[in-house]
Amino acid sequence: MIDFIACVFIRGLNILFSVVPVDFTLWVGRRLGIVAFWFNKSRRPVAYANLKAAFANEKSPREIRAITKRVYQNMAQTFVEVLNLTKVNKKYYDRYIEIINEDRLRAASVSGRGTILLTAHFGDWELSSLVSSVIGLPILVLVREQKMKRLNELLNRLRESNGCKVIRKGMDVKNLIRALRDKNIVGILADQDAGKAGMFVDFFGRPTSSHSGTMQIAKHTDSIVLPNFIVRTHGPYHKLYIEEAIDFRQTDSPNDIRENLQKYMSVLEKYVRQYPDQWLWLHKRWKSTPLRTVLVLSDGKAGHLNQSLSVARQIQKVRFEQGFKESDTKIVVVEVKYKSKAARTALAIAAKFATWRCHGLMGPLRACLQKDSYETLMKTYSDFVVSCGSQAAPVNVYMAKENNAKNIIIMKPDIIGLRQFSLAIIPKHDRPPDRGNVVPTVLAPNLIDRENMRSYGAMLGQKIRIDKDIVLGALIGGDNPDFAMTRDMANKAISGLIEFCKTYDADLLLTTSRRTPKEVEALIKERLGKYNFCKLMVIANEKNIEGAVAGILGLSSIVAVSGESVSMVSEAINSGKKVVIFDLEKKNKGITKYERVLDSLEREGYVNCAHPSDLGTRLSKVWKTVRAIKAVDDRHDITEAIKKLL
Repeated sequence: MIDFIACVFIRGLNILFSVVPVDFTLWVGRRLGIVAFWFNKSRRPVAYANLKAAFANEKSPREIRAITKRVYQNMAQTFVEVLNLTKVNKKYYDRYIEIINEDRLRAASVSGRGTILLTAHFGDWELSSLVSSVIGLPILVLVREQKMKRLNELLNRLRESNGCKVIRKGMDVKNLIRALRDKNIVGILADQDAGKAGMFVDFFGRPTSSHSGTMQIAKHTDSIVLPNFIVRTHGPYHKLYIEEAIDFRQTDSPNDIRENLQKYMSVLEKYVRQYPDQWLWLHKRWKSTPLRTVLVLSDGKAGHLNQSLSVARQIQKVRFEQGFKESDTKIVVVEVKYKSKAARTALAIAAKFATWRCHGLMGPLRACLQKDSYETLMKTYSDFVVSCGSQAAPVNVYMAKENNAKNIIIMKPDIIGLRQFSLAIIPKHDRPPDRGNVVPTVLAPNLIDRENMRSYGAMLGQKIRIDKDIVLGALIGGDNPDFAMTRDMANKAISGLIEFCKTYDADLLLTTSRRTPKEVEALIKERLGKYNFCKLMVIANEKNIEGAVAGILGLSSIVAVSGESVSMVSEAINSGKKVVIFDLEKKNKGITKYERVLDSLEREGYVNCAHPSDLGTRLSKVWKTVRAIKAVDDRHDITEAIKKLL
């Protein structure tokens, strides 16, 4: 019934449009295109994201949105011109169509060989198939069968209304080969994604799955391939460009199929760059590309960045296990910088209600971010967006919608809510809800694993000499909104480290963080600099060492860590070493989130906690009495969630 109604409707429009001026039908088409642009909510973001992938470094969001709208308008104009195909005769051709390099087509037609007119869903590709017939060179067109049989036959009759002939059995290779061996001209469309089995060539700087069948048939039948593209100059006026022939007789290479396919795709890219609104961007052109980009948003906090990088690298690892190269997953880090605290709050509220709209989606982002941060983000295309913490969360939402990407948030996004994220990784102490897109974890995601510790430990081992059987690692943090590392508490903690090293004849490897106060850094250098057992002292604000934390954890037997940073504590626990956490001075009354986390970790047997004045004693007790280290399986849960997401 739907097929019948559609057939009657299209035939009725064909009759109506045959008696009205072509300019009017195209005006109607442009209006229909705008309507389709507004209401086609499923494909509109796809078209925009494809354009963003191709032109992120060249065009602004406003320009890309304008192109997206014109894509719909051109598509609708092509549709109404299909209804007008019965009008296309010699008079119509002389008035509205100009062929550029027509001699190339005529030369191929008298070459005594088959000719493939190879084009794309570009301009009015349906009209281009009739041009050859109108100038006296009949063409056979290969078309894909539509599911609605009556409508399919009606469209084929429209295509054949002026001398063009349709190969009617769908993608029938036998009919196609027979036509080419009979020295016919055949029209073929070849520009859509060919799946994982396709041949990958470069298109807009990305490996792109493309159909190689046309090139294989051309080689098999000794046919000439003529790339051709019809460009709408304005209204009903078109120019049909015939490009230089692709001839396998002139290609002496074992990779001639790939090389000639690349030639065609390069020519197509040239036209798409010049007329981006005339290509059909609505299909997922890079659906099968192996190259994926993970955008990591940084809020300037090293711990949050490390958590995000950990998840990004797990995406990379999962894809590697799926058969992709490590280089196929590109990780890009962009720092999020707001104009003010008020701007950050405003964007968080806006993100809660953000939807993909036709105009102004990036308006709030542009209004709230510093100019350099906003412009860098707009020039970055991504398939995944990852961030940690509330500060970067609203930007995560907007960038996911901008790129039609999947997004991952680490920590609970209180204001925004979880519906705006594809996956949320939330510590159990934040009481995450039981939802399909939520992964509860014991620890914060981090970069520490056996391979990481081994490689960076080996690098450190080449710079320092470890003499002792026991090695104490120390990760010293600093101030945050809830805790302060005072000189007095730092002094007591340092005494505990010295006490343990002297008691057990141990070496000491220590690193500070960028949050460590200068007076504490000076105290560390003053007190520990005179001891030979202090084999490594990294003052992060003076000169950091790449992989210092991973290297220290890899070489250590037991670890002492300040307890104000969940990220740093998680790294220590994930090392599988014995861990003692020491407190810092509280700034406010009441139980803080950090204290709840540490209390939970100690109760579950992952760590041991101590006051700085008791650090030496607690380190000694843990070293002597703790045998088995309780393992954490967060990474497995996150990996499984990422597999589902991919």
